[in-house]
Amino acid sequence: MKETFQEYAQRLISKIDGKDPLRVQASTAKKLTALLRRGTASRLRRRPAPEKWSVVEILAHLADGEIVIGWRLRSILASPGTAIQAYDQDAWASHGQYAKRDPRKSLERFRILREANLELLKSLTPAQRKQFGLHSERGEESIDRLIHLIAGHDLNHLEQIEALLTKGK
Repeated sequence: MKETFQEYAQRLISKIDGKDPLRVQASTAKKLTALLRRGTASRLRRRPAPEKWSVVEILAHLADGEIVIGWRLRSILASPGTAIQAYDQDAWASHGQYAKRDPRKSLERFRILREANLELLKSLTPAQRKQFGLHSERGEESIDRLIHLIAGHDLNHLEQIEALLTKGK
């Protein structure tokens, strides 16, 4: 049975229990870099199952995800209560040809976008962090909640990549 968004969000947030979500986000690119060094080209492109993503696809997803989160954060700040459109990550992966992407370029794109988003997040006041958007599927989401979800999302994908690179050695 597929988990609901509420279950997924709770799982992500539980991953950062007791951790500073901005520090988690700040460390992700370095951790990804270290993991990427461990993988051969074929291992990075290997899917664990037909419907599961490879390391290359996860890296492309993380890079595109930073574009999405950057847009959402800036939209919320510019117009609190704004509508936040959902997107189909599998459609993005398919149509964006994630499987064919260069993992090092995806990682570099992720790193640059993450630095820009973190710079913005670190500049926010507590009142700004409480501003929210209305997600089309999930309802009200504050910037503070997004900060926590992003950090949990990072940890989730770091665990997946670690498992993919360790499996079958």
